[in-house]
Parts: sequence; structure tokens; C-alpha cells
Amino acid sequence: MSLTIRPRLIASLAATALVALGVSAPSAAALPQSTRTLVVEWAGASPSPIPAGFGTLTVGGTYTCTGPTGSTMPVSFTASQFMPFSMSSGSGTLPCGPGVVDAPWELTSYPSWDVHNGYTSVLVGYDETGFSSGQFTA
Repeated sequence: MSLTIRPRLIASLAATALVALGVSAPSAAALPQSTRTLVVEWAGASPSPIPAGFGTLTVGGTYTCTGPTGSTMPVSFTASQFMPFSMSSGSGTLPCGPGVVDAPWELTSYPSWDVHNGYTSVLVGYDETGFSSGQFTA
């Protein structure tokens, strides 16, 4: 005699047992969903007005972060400017919550002596797994 396990029968018996105990199984819609996206839409340079001073590069766009109220999304960026070559970087956190959909964001780089106006390539990392990039004239 062989024993055949029937998954549908087992699932049905488990659901019946939960109902008999007064416990309801969570539905897929009841589980919290979190969406995190970020789009880079612009970059702007603020070079130093004096030759030996420090300037900053600001990047921004829109993002969506639907998660628990009070949570945050870490964001960091690296930007390259050419002619002359320059590397700027910055980091910060953006707030999350149920209503944070297509919200504006911006981050400013750490001060750097080589920030200038011109062609800028930006790479943004967010939430430790996502990436967004763009090329702009800053």
C-alpha cells in the first residue's frame, strides 16, 4: 500500500482547521506592498565664484517610495563632468510613506573645487539595489 500526498486536500484541511479555530489566513491583498523607484531628471552646477573655491552639483527628479510612514530610502550619487574632468558625489535619505508617489527630490554634492558648468553624467544608487542615470548640461 502506498501513501499518496494530495496538496489540494492538505491545503483544504489546513484552511478548515484554521476556520474551526477562529483564525483567518492572511490574503495576498492584506500583505503590505512597498514600491521604491527613482528617476533622475536634471542636474545643476554651482561653481565657485573664485578660482580656488569650492562648488556643488545638485541633481534631482521624482521618486516613489510607498512603505511604512516614517521609513526612509537611502540615496547616493556620483557625477562626472568633462572638459575639464570632475567627479562629484553626494548622499542623503528620502522620506517614505503611503502617499509618496512621484514626489520631487534633490541632493547636493559635497563641496568640490572642480565643479563647473557643462556636460554632466549622473549615476544614482538608491535603496541599495536600484540605479538610475542620466546625462545633462549643468
